[in-house]
Amino acid sequence: MSLHLADVLHQFLPNYQQHHRMSVQQQKACQHILQCRTPAMGQQLWECEQCHQQQLVSCSCRDRHCPRCQGQRTREWLESQADNLLQAKYFHLVFTLPHELNVLSQFAPEKLYQSLFQATWQTLSTFAARHRRKPGQLGMTAVLHTWGQTLTQHIHLHCLIPGGMLNGTGRWQAIEKNYLFPVKALSTVFRAKMLRALRERQLEVPEHELLMSKQWTVFSKACLCKPETVLRYLGRYTRKGVLHESRLQKIDDEAVSFCYRDYQDGNRRKIMTLKGDEFIRRYLNH
Repeated sequence: MSLHLADVLHQFLPNYQQHHRMSVQQQKACQHILQCRTPAMGQQLWECEQCHQQQLVSCSCRDRHCPRCQGQRTREWLESQADNLLQAKYFHLVFTLPHELNVLSQFAPEKLYQSLFQATWQTLSTFAARHRRKPGQLGMTAVLHTWGQTLTQHIHLHCLIPGGMLNGTGRWQAIEKNYLFPVKALSTVFRAKMLRALRERQLEVPEHELLMSKQWTVFSKACLCKPETVLRYLGRYTRKGVLHESRLQKIDDEAVSFCYRDYQDGNRRKIMTLKGDEFIRRYLNH
């Protein structure tokens, strides 16, 4: 039997609402997920043209946070994006913020995320402009994720970058190597750009000396060589929600169990069990 996020909300949301404050956006998302594919969303009457058998089908909510509504919308979005892809390889870089900055997302999320996009783009643009052989202008598609595999706060930016640059005359020049820029050098510049962007927005940076001494993380994934692969990545990182429902393993009277990948332990697949209230708190945090 397949488990759905709506099952978790049916079980634990009433108690959660008694002890936690929810934003208007969170309340609407929960309401939509609970009502998705039920008569509350309206119904359609389907009839077979050959045998004339009829069937009532409940409508979906189409909320971007509802995991049951992303399949068809993802396919439609990918079809519209196919013509925009360049016939070139793509680089996939992930810029991750240290967890010491997570607190800023609680009271100044807009400024924090604006700073992240700005710092990432400035970092890549700086390296592109100083390229020894072919300096130029990069392109980038960037997607913000605020969650990790266990639904905790893990703020990072997925960047898909075409494997080439426009030179000063607007001519395309391909990047031949299988990596874009050295990730350690990127990390150092990214740290400086990010802290500067936060200061420009008058945000007080917690534990500044610790953050300056830490090695920030920029991760380079395998180069994507086929347009079809790039499309799959775009669908995965831009359209998926916080938790794919196939990861739900068990719901009982007190807790929710779900699977996750432990990247610190060889990418092993593990099971985590959380109290119902804690699962909902983590989910709604994103």
